[in-house]
Amino acid sequence: MIACPSQLSFRLVFVVFNSRILTTFCFRKLILPAMGFLLAFQTSLTFSQSDREQAEFFEKKIRPVLVEHCYECHATDSKEVGGKLLIDTRAGLISGGESGAVIVSGKPDESLLMQAMRYDGMEMPPTEKLPESVLKNFEKWIAQGAFDPRTEAAVRPIKGSNDLDALWSFQPRVVSPVPPVVDRTWPRGPLDQFVLARIEAAGLKPTFDADHRVLVRRLYFDLTGLPPTSDQVEKFVDEYQEHGQQTVRRLVDRLLGEPAFGVRWGRHWLDVARYAESNGDDGLGRNATFPHAWRYRDYVVDAMNRDPGYDHFLREQIIGDKLKADGADERNRNLVATGFLALGSKPASAMNSNFAMDVVDDQINVVGTGVLGLSISCARCHDHKHDPIPTRDYYALAGIFSSTQTLYGAAGNEKLTAPPTELHELRSRLIGDQTRPDRSKTPVLPEAYRDAVQKLQPVINESLTEHAGQLKPESELSFNQVEYAVVKENALQGEFPSDAESYSISFWFRNTLANDARPITTYLFSRAKLGDKALPGDHLGIGGKHEKAVTGKLFVFNGNEKKKSVKGSTVIPPNSWNHIVLVRRGGTVEVYLNGQLELESELEATFGKSREFSLARRSDKFAPLQGNVGEFSAYDRGLDRDAAVRLHTESGQPKGIIPTPVEGYAMGVRDKANPADIKIHINGDGAKKGASVNRGVLTAYETLPETAKHRFENGPFKAGKSGSGREQLVDWLTRDDHPHTARVMVNRIWLHLMGRGIVGTPDDFGVYGARPTHPKLLDYLADEFVRQGWSVKQMIRQIVLSRTYQLASQHDADSLKSDPDNRWLTRHARQRLDAESLRDSILQVTGMLDHSPQPGSAVEEVDALINWPPGEATNLHRESNHRSIYLCMLRHAPPPELVAFDLPDAVGIAGQRDVTTLPTQTLFLLNSEFVVSQSEIYARQLLDSLRFGESGTSADQARVRSVFQACFQRLPTEVELNRAMDYLVAIDAKFVKIVAEEIPRRQRVWQSFCQAMLMTNEFRYVD
Repeated sequence: MIACPSQLSFRLVFVVFNSRILTTFCFRKLILPAMGFLLAFQTSLTFSQSDREQAEFFEKKIRPVLVEHCYECHATDSKEVGGKLLIDTRAGLISGGESGAVIVSGKPDESLLMQAMRYDGMEMPPTEKLPESVLKNFEKWIAQGAFDPRTEAAVRPIKGSNDLDALWSFQPRVVSPVPPVVDRTWPRGPLDQFVLARIEAAGLKPTFDADHRVLVRRLYFDLTGLPPTSDQVEKFVDEYQEHGQQTVRRLVDRLLGEPAFGVRWGRHWLDVARYAESNGDDGLGRNATFPHAWRYRDYVVDAMNRDPGYDHFLREQIIGDKLKADGADERNRNLVATGFLALGSKPASAMNSNFAMDVVDDQINVVGTGVLGLSISCARCHDHKHDPIPTRDYYALAGIFSSTQTLYGAAGNEKLTAPPTELHELRSRLIGDQTRPDRSKTPVLPEAYRDAVQKLQPVINESLTEHAGQLKPESELSFNQVEYAVVKENALQGEFPSDAESYSISFWFRNTLANDARPITTYLFSRAKLGDKALPGDHLGIGGKHEKAVTGKLFVFNGNEKKKSVKGSTVIPPNSWNHIVLVRRGGTVEVYLNGQLELESELEATFGKSREFSLARRSDKFAPLQGNVGEFSAYDRGLDRDAAVRLHTESGQPKGIIPTPVEGYAMGVRDKANPADIKIHINGDGAKKGASVNRGVLTAYETLPETAKHRFENGPFKAGKSGSGREQLVDWLTRDDHPHTARVMVNRIWLHLMGRGIVGTPDDFGVYGARPTHPKLLDYLADEFVRQGWSVKQMIRQIVLSRTYQLASQHDADSLKSDPDNRWLTRHARQRLDAESLRDSILQVTGMLDHSPQPGSAVEEVDALINWPPGEATNLHRESNHRSIYLCMLRHAPPPELVAFDLPDAVGIAGQRDVTTLPTQTLFLLNSEFVVSQSEIYARQLLDSLRFGESGTSADQARVRSVFQACFQRLPTEVELNRAMDYLVAIDAKFVKIVAEEIPRRQRVWQSFCQAMLMTNEFRYVD
């Protein structure tokens, strides 16, 4: 976005080079003409997908369609190749057929393939036009360059390959002896010895240790995502000089224990978990909010701080709904954790018979790629093209997840996007161990009961054991001493003696109809004018199948004009006798069920002056009670709580279970009622079924070539008839000897601390992934990880206390020439701040950062489509000074403060973020409303602070030093101080022509200076 003239007349750009700040003046009139081009250029670069993402898109969205609908006539083995067009290889698709090229890269409208699929002049496939969502996928694919990862080598599966080097990750870990090194004084432990051995083998030497100031800044950013204050740096430097590495250990332990640690490392996991608060473009232009997703975000932050062990962390996320809990908080946490499997971006369900399997595919992918580092989803349509994963293994896993019910909510209340599902209900108390009293028999009431009723002075009182006097049946009813009034299609009508707004009623009832037999199970009572279709009044009923969240539960509805309902939380079993007290007290309503307060809420009274009421049916004769009703009493006032409870207590009947209200909802999963194995879907098409596959896990470990000395044996996998198989799956994933799970997580931890993984492709440990640069080190760390209880914090501690981590990032020319990519770790990798750390650091420097967790989300109360109709997208982002992890994360609509700096799109798993360096990123910081406003706040603080004294050169020098300390945790050199002062004088002279008054001009000058400092490389990079 471009800043307005009042915000941006003139900017100072600092270029940091060898710790020196050089200044250049950039006038707005010079840079603005170029901005339009550069910002347009940014759109094409910032949002472009990496090769990894495009390959994943091709394998999931493009190749399956080509295989299913095109290969029959346009593949090498086709009986007759139509139009001489072969599309089963990349070369064939590029060269086209007898009509010429079928794809014009970047231009779907000019591509013959797209025209044919749209039935524009030609019709392919000829049987029927493909769904709109598929067409949109092809449009997107061609618009982004028609990326095609297929190669001749990839056409043939490597099943049975003898290349054990390529299959390294499928083999069990081998813990090698710690290697000897020449320089035995350098290592601080086994980790350093493994690293130094490779350095020495390459004929290199490690660089010098990082300066203490550099190290403390590195530790703060890596462990908390925030810079230290200048005081914290000075304290560390002083203590280090006296205590050395003991000071580092104390600092690391303190930072690992701070809440900010969970924020920093929780964000890393959210990238893997493809966390977002909306569905994303579902192929139909819709983007439905996920208003409950934020609970999973908070769970992850908490889990990182709790450090339960990575194995238990996975267990909570995969089978949290099945874990035993000691209390409600733990139960809620476990339910929320299963959001890991429910948060994925889902395709449109409209005209998509494979929607359910698409959801399963996302779950296989997040477990496969996120936990195992394997692209298992590629085996959905055919045996994996390069990894030893047959299609049978894919459907063995698919059986587990197809036996799992995914709870993602209303999906924007739009069935074209996704069919609505339930959500996990979160409660303040455990309710699983409470047993219901037997209410199947008609209550036998003592004589004292009617005396208790009379003491409350009812205006109407009917036992309904015989023909009523004050209540009028609509038609003939059956009455008896045992079952009271038997009702079905008829009801009883009455009238209050006055039109008092407050009133109460009490009665007993039995409903014999199943709770899901019709949209509303029954209406029990209505105070409303009989026959009025607008239904102004109080309508008490039991929910049916219309809304699953209310099925079998009491609710009160106040008519079609106000359209407000309040509901209870207790499911009332059919064929049970229950006691009801409804109390209307002005603008509030209370309902007591079997002597317990079931619901209490504000609800506007809409019955006006009407005195009429209906018992056992709604006032318009809708949804009559099928069952029995008796012992009705009405009162011309709102009874107090003691009286309402006494109406049940005196009956001698068992009280109801104290209702535990739902305090929130969460996305997640649970087992289906009837788990089952599934059949292979031929070419990924659910309409073409093959053989059934038993639920299970990958078999590749046991099918390694005979030359492999050791194999990881899966053992028998028995999902059982009563469970989905997720329990057995997570047991298998978290086995101490699993070849992948510990390696993949250790590699992710190493990546975030060292800038590059030991395996350079953290999401791909397969045949075409990178080989580990230090395989023995990787296995040593993975074994340590498991041995230390899978503790993420302990693994981080071990790495950051190593000498390898604490090296400087500077290096000599020989080292750079011999090892330009730093594969052998002779130096530390200089890293740019990610989007969140950059924003959070700016807020910290300006003193505006709120360290407390931000509760909820901007979409917590929004359950809707946010970009429908087309062109009417809703901006749900709100200003916030909390950590960036708490900003609203919508797919395809990221927070504007973060968008320029490689924020993942959350559609796929992002174990490693792309890092692009674009001129538009500097322009973004130059014109960002967020950066401009924070610079203004910072400048005002500097000028208002009394600690710098009055205005003048010495005061301004003190301010400059303060800014350097806040931004860089160091004082300026003499040269830097002089240049900064020269700038302030020069910029002031320029602003004189624009702003004549001194005070506002000084504000503008210092604002420009502060913004320039926040834009420097030294601020944005960590050595």
